[in-house]
Amino acid sequence: MKTTVIVPPIKCQGIKTKLVSSIKSLADQQNFDRWIEPFCGSGVVAFNLQPKKALLADANIHIINFYNDLKTQQINPNLVK
Repeated sequence: MKTTVIVPPIKCQGIKTKLVSSIKSLADQQNFDRWIEPFCGSGVVAFNLQPKKALLADANIHIINFYNDLKTQQINPNLVK
């Protein structure tokens, strides 16, 4: 059975979309309180794991600013249209 992968709103080099199913199956076997991803990139893994708590980081400040703007609703669907 093929897993449907939630696709992130941005694309970037090194995207882990093809690895989501494998990472998810490994993560499901663990009991963790927080998902920590030091190289989040597009965020595809975190979007698909949907952890209760997460710490996402990336060296690309533009990616971090984009997701912070989404979180604070400075970017929203109406603005993007």
